[in-house]
Amino acid sequence: MKELFRRFLIMRVSPVWYVVALFGMAGAMLAGVGLFTLSGGTAVIPAASGPASSVAIVFVVTVLLGVVLNTEEIAWRGVALPRLQAAYGALGASLILAVPEGFLHLPLFLQKDVAFFQNVGIPAFMLFSFALTVLYTWIFNNTRGSLLIVTLLHASQNAWANLLSDDQAAPFYWTVGLLVAVAIAVVAVFGSARLVRGPVAALSPT
Repeated sequence: MKELFRRFLIMRVSPVWYVVALFGMAGAMLAGVGLFTLSGGTAVIPAASGPASSVAIVFVVTVLLGVVLNTEEIAWRGVALPRLQAAYGALGASLILAVPEGFLHLPLFLQKDVAFFQNVGIPAFMLFSFALTVLYTWIFNNTRGSLLIVTLLHASQNAWANLLSDDQAAPFYWTVGLLVAVAIAVVAVFGSARLVRGPVAALSPT
């Protein structure tokens, strides 16, 4: 347990990873909205209807709550990922982990009052889960196994989802396509075995 929670103290990483963790998903979502608009669609960005100060407050509060109440990243990246990587490599571990991560959200597809999940459907969401899990592994490995960074990413992802997307499926499909392309590029550049060019000694199972 001590070794597990020590990963939250891995803070001294390149500032680039903090930018990716806090604003990467915003970029992906806005790019998806932009491509949808260019294709002739009309997108709605909830945050655009409110003042910037309110958006900033909602973002900060949501991220802070996401960090404090985090349990998913402890399970996925803290416990499961290092062990799966030791056996199957970074890409194999990511693809395996994407299945329970994606199906954890299955109850939301069964709730008729949750329009977003009803609109996008399970196949698209699972593709999103596969792409995103590869990117989470890439970030985790390149920050020496920092649970802080991936927790910030998860919390900001939830915050931006509330601020930048509505219940339309089409902008989400564009975002999923972009994330899949980025995930493929990451694998091609960094290699499927580790998704990192440097040493990975810190990523051994605790």
